[in-house]
Amino acid sequence: MENKLQQAVSLVFPRKHVVIRREPAGKECGCVVISYITWPFVEGFDSPKMRGHTNAYEVIVMAEAFRDLGFRVEIIDWNNTAYVPPADCRIAIDIHGNLERWQGQLPPACKRILHATGPHWLFWNHAELARLQAVQARKGIALKPRRHVEPSRGVEVADEVAVLGNEFTRQSFLFGGKPVTRVPISSAYEFDWPSGRDFEKARRKFLWVGSYGMVHKGLDLALDAFAEMPDLELTVCGRPEKEEDFYRLYENLLLRTPNIRLHGWLDMATPDFLEIARTHAAVIYPSSAEGGAGSVIHCMHAGMLPVCTTEASIDLGDFGFRVESGTVQAVQEACRSVAGMPATDVEVRARGAYEHVRTAHTRERFRENYRKFAERVTEGIS
Repeated sequence: MENKLQQAVSLVFPRKHVVIRREPAGKECGCVVISYITWPFVEGFDSPKMRGHTNAYEVIVMAEAFRDLGFRVEIIDWNNTAYVPPADCRIAIDIHGNLERWQGQLPPACKRILHATGPHWLFWNHAELARLQAVQARKGIALKPRRHVEPSRGVEVADEVAVLGNEFTRQSFLFGGKPVTRVPISSAYEFDWPSGRDFEKARRKFLWVGSYGMVHKGLDLALDAFAEMPDLELTVCGRPEKEEDFYRLYENLLLRTPNIRLHGWLDMATPDFLEIARTHAAVIYPSSAEGGAGSVIHCMHAGMLPVCTTEASIDLGDFGFRVESGTVQAVQEACRSVAGMPATDVEVRARGAYEHVRTAHTRERFRENYRKFAERVTEGIS
């Protein structure tokens, strides 16, 4: 499949405005434009970057679904502002601001779809600012926002919205009065159930793992919470040192607190991650806003139970623990609940989380769900 995929790719230059074209196998029904990312089509399935984020696999699946349904597919990067959709564009899909930019360029009958990888930008930006204000109140320091996005009118100009997250993310778009369909996020990793885990010890060990935006993703709350819980342990996987103001503020907790360990950046495909999964029972992720936290999904695939805010957009079912608010106290209460349970109950919950993601959040399930979505939105187009 990889060779066929790479052979089917054609590039239109200049390079900074790459357009990927995928031709249908049979009769063409027109064009579907996807404004997302192009590098997965260039680097292919064998690229190590394919395991870095779920979006690489997902955009390929999106393109293949429409191609299989008889459409020529053109894929551009979401920040490509030079591209003009073709006159035969039947469906235009965008993750943020291009739908608005294309007003007046798309054919009147073209269906416009916002593919929302996070909650609405207004909630997203407000959530980060609220967390930064909370840090200012606790610490007397104003940190920079790291995850702010540009405003857009994507939901206003779209005919409908697709979201990767759960009902939390979906609700953030309902104000627009458009249909909002959930297509649950995939997973870049799947693992065997970790055997030989000592849950009596593991129930007191928690993992925080995330990319950039430490305050947005709640690392500050986790650090402040565990600094006051010396009987519990926190492992931090990420690069907080990349955010200089945050690192200066939390360097002491990160490097010189006995029950907190800064592991650094972690490739989840390595034995290091599997060893953490074997010794830690839970992933703590008190994020302020997500479109379905991929790092938490990956940890659940490794047998860890999720301890998350509602805003992390993770289904907690009867296995996870909810962090009731974006406060240090709420993080402490949730983690204490995990650590205070009998080891056998923690194991049952971890197994429940594992079975859930193996059912709802896999590459194959995303492929099935997106194919159904594509079939529905193309119904009647020929």
